[in-house]
Amino acid sequence: MENQGITIAYQLECLLEKARNESFACIFLSAGRSDDHGQISLMAGFGIAEQFNDLSDVPSCPESPIMGYLGYDYKNQIEASLESDLTQLVEFDALKFVSPERWVAIEKNGIVSGDESLLFPRGNQNLNGGSLLNFCGNQNSPQWQSQTPKETYLENVERIKQHIVDGDFYEMNYCIAFTAKEEIDPYDAFMLLSRKAPAPFSVFLKDGDRYLLCASPERFFGKRGDLIFSQPIKGTRPRVFDSMSLELDEVRDCAVARELGISEKDRAENIMIVDLVRNDLSKVCEVGSVQVPECCAVYSFSHVHQLISTVEGRLKPEVGLKELIHATFPMGSMTGAPKISVMQHTNHLEGFARGIYSGSVGFVWKQNMDFNVVIRALQYDSQAKTLAYAVGGAITYDSVAEQEYQECLDKASAVLSIFETN
Repeated sequence: MENQGITIAYQLECLLEKARNESFACIFLSAGRSDDHGQISLMAGFGIAEQFNDLSDVPSCPESPIMGYLGYDYKNQIEASLESDLTQLVEFDALKFVSPERWVAIEKNGIVSGDESLLFPRGNQNLNGGSLLNFCGNQNSPQWQSQTPKETYLENVERIKQHIVDGDFYEMNYCIAFTAKEEIDPYDAFMLLSRKAPAPFSVFLKDGDRYLLCASPERFFGKRGDLIFSQPIKGTRPRVFDSMSLELDEVRDCAVARELGISEKDRAENIMIVDLVRNDLSKVCEVGSVQVPECCAVYSFSHVHQLISTVEGRLKPEVGLKELIHATFPMGSMTGAPKISVMQHTNHLEGFARGIYSGSVGFVWKQNMDFNVVIRALQYDSQAKTLAYAVGGAITYDSVAEQEYQECLDKASAVLSIFETN
């Protein structure tokens, strides 16, 4: 298993090195995480053979993968009452799906499909000869500017709670953002991110001068044949490390995980979204097939523990990607509930357009699909030398503003780990 991990890491370096010479590149990485629903260990696509500007044009069962992304504001094309007049942190398209010119995939059973030569260096470079990308180990530490000062965040949490009292909605996922002017090497940065914050739905996306470096722990939805499943996250606790040795404090860390698992507040937040996801999937699934095989299970990642539930159902025969997206997007874990009412208020409170954050990156291949939730993500515009990231969390009537703000910082620690000096 250790040798396999080294192989995947080196193959990732090879793919990132090739991405430097492409205007479009997309790499999916499971980071070796155990996932009963997962199919892919590593998948990459380069270049654009064909682009699809409407979800209805995406083939339902392509022999070669179709890769693409949705920005959060695609919601405006689903619900006529929604609009956005704010500026994105980094300007990604609302929707982009492509058939790549070259691609390769490694399934978890070891089967390799596509162009296997993409997994190896160009020319005569030695596979055991060290790093292709000359990784420096750390990036420059940016001077982050908050788009929402802490004082404004605390005030807005109280406004959200008043909306809940007034009956406008009962849970909102409220987000804040940070930006910086800094030049980085995005290829180097993603390799560091994959080492320091391994996550099952990690994505490296390059679209022209725009980059997304994503260490997401959350699946928006997956599809295997006619089985559809979604795994919303709600509920977070930071991992516990010894302040002197920086090693994991296993006793205290386990206690924190147990506390999260029995937290009434966090379980209530999670179950609210589970009910929303059940309702969304029922629009496209056979009657009576939607079930919740896993509710509020504790999963541990590099920097946080999370509560994750699984909702699944059997799709109706006529349901394609467009019908599925229009029934479920944006994901409930990033909106709150009821969805439309929450999204109408969110636009006024957050003060920035989420763009690709809270959106999704994924692929369609044969009878399967897998799409993540874009969180724990760094956005970068290499032309403007602009960095950005956003974080958020569920606000309910029981929320304590200071604690919610700290949870945002805890979540941000994963993506910010690439700028740590140790």
